[in-house]
Amino acid sequence: MKKLVLLSLSLALGFSAFAQQRVAKNDVRQATVSAKKVAVGKETVAPTATNFTPQTAKSVVVNRYQDLEDGETMVTTYDLQSNHYCSNRMYELENGSVAYVTTMSHQPNQSASDRGTGYNFYNGTEWQDMPENRIEDFRTGWPSIARWKDGEIMLCHGNSHMQCYTRDIAGEGEWIYKGALPDYPAGYPYDEYPTWPRVVTCGDNHNIIIAVGALQHQVSSDETHSHTVMWRSDDAENWTVSYGPIADLGLGYEVDNFSADDYCMAANGHTVALLYSGCLTNSTWLFKSTDDGLTWETTKIWEHPHEGRSLDEVFDYGDTLFMPMNGTVVIDNSGVTHVALNTLEMTHSLENEPGYYTSWSGRSVDGILYWNDTQEAPIKDTEHPEYLGTPMEEHFAHPNPFHAARLWWPIVDDPGYVHMVPDSTKWIGYIPMFENIAWDNDKFYHEKDYHSRFYGASGHPALSCDPFGNLACAFSSPCTRRLDDNGTYYYRSIYVSYYNVDEGYWHVLEDDLTDEEVNFMFLYSDNMFTVSVPNTYTPGEFWFGFMSDDQIGLYWGDGPNQTNASDNTMHAIKINADPEFVSVPENYEAKDVVYNIYPNPATDYVVVNSSENVEANISIVG
Repeated sequence: MKKLVLLSLSLALGFSAFAQQRVAKNDVRQATVSAKKVAVGKETVAPTATNFTPQTAKSVVVNRYQDLEDGETMVTTYDLQSNHYCSNRMYELENGSVAYVTTMSHQPNQSASDRGTGYNFYNGTEWQDMPENRIEDFRTGWPSIARWKDGEIMLCHGNSHMQCYTRDIAGEGEWIYKGALPDYPAGYPYDEYPTWPRVVTCGDNHNIIIAVGALQHQVSSDETHSHTVMWRSDDAENWTVSYGPIADLGLGYEVDNFSADDYCMAANGHTVALLYSGCLTNSTWLFKSTDDGLTWETTKIWEHPHEGRSLDEVFDYGDTLFMPMNGTVVIDNSGVTHVALNTLEMTHSLENEPGYYTSWSGRSVDGILYWNDTQEAPIKDTEHPEYLGTPMEEHFAHPNPFHAARLWWPIVDDPGYVHMVPDSTKWIGYIPMFENIAWDNDKFYHEKDYHSRFYGASGHPALSCDPFGNLACAFSSPCTRRLDDNGTYYYRSIYVSYYNVDEGYWHVLEDDLTDEEVNFMFLYSDNMFTVSVPNTYTPGEFWFGFMSDDQIGLYWGDGPNQTNASDNTMHAIKINADPEFVSVPENYEAKDVVYNIYPNPATDYVVVNSSENVEANISIVG
């Protein structure tokens, strides 16, 4: 593949990948929020409508996938699938089988005493029956799953510990309870158990387990002390526990900065990636290991200009800050790490009370930001309004860290309007524009339960990578074509952009996985909490999951905003992408059709796994 040698060419192509610059009215929603409890604060500025100027560019999302399969895997009344990030909840085997977990309850009330891990398995042809019961025999939540050797491993929190379950064969048999993980690293000062896990496996046969979680101590009603924790094991029973590589920075960032659901993980072979983002007062950090999590390299992807300063301090940011929040990470088969992050605009001024800040959300501050570790870090802004019309080298000589994560920029000759940076090597998603349909901030649902899950308008990006390094990114974003039953708020859709590895840039907003042509019920559904199969085994194939509900808002949120619990359907969708968006060598033939023959040596039986439904000859020598 020509991935690395095309980097310089990719940049040139990327700037021309947008047919035209999108233009929108610079109209956003403002709110004063607390950095401690992340709740809507004292006032909201009344918004007005946003319109975009007439344009000939493609402005309607079209479904161009060759093939798509929508599976309804399970139903849950417990709708809060993430506080911030979505955990690792899907994986695929070489034979095309896929496992999927979610936080599940079937009770229509706030007790959710039956809450636990809902699990389903796709055998390459069909999904199992929807689960009626949780895996565990006690109340748990926030499961994370990964392949482990020839089976699978699942972590969750509940019963005052982080809990571990395994199965010897993926999708089959009884779950084996391995017990609780160690609660605290050495020197942990509080008596609180860990929560919100993510788990990945690495090594020659997915035999090394690495997990992260959070320890949170509630000091008062508006103050929490948080620590991030890492576990490592090769048997799912004996664990080493530490504050993880973030503690090695020596800056105290493992304490009281990144909290629950401010992190995500990925693994491929012996390479592991751990991403920290979502802290309002810290940078975005990537930790990468090429030796199964024993040692780590550190990259600051995005630099906070006031890194480490508390919002309780009396100081002025001096500028509005465009910053990344929740995101996703994957590692391709060549070892390149890919990251996608949603963004928002916020400021901290002398008018803000201690602990509070002002944030904005809406079309003109929206965006999904992309970066990979062959690119420069930390990222820099792409355009300065004050440097418009100046040579490119002069522009890049004056980067502004406050605007490094900014997609929309003021138009000098058209006050009140903004235009989009035409760079599809960096920006891969945003609220889609539909011709003759104006954006209306009054119809943008921005209650506190959603605000603290998304921060920005588009959110919960999920990356899926095929064997050749082609990527797809799905994310949740408001859809101006669909309103709830009262005509009050926009429903959310799941949109997909594609990265062709040989072109080196993104084809943005090509598919809507929640179009009514896929499933008629999507016409009346709010869709969010996007997850993915990080690495697939078929070129041009990608897997995504998400939650679909006919009610806007969350029943299990800060409120709640729904009066009654409703059934939420967990969808899993497989995409065979349009060949225009992916690169597969013309002479490609499926290899390693037969894999994982065991036991070896064999005595009275042998198990043979195949990645495709084909005939194969196997010779047994004995």
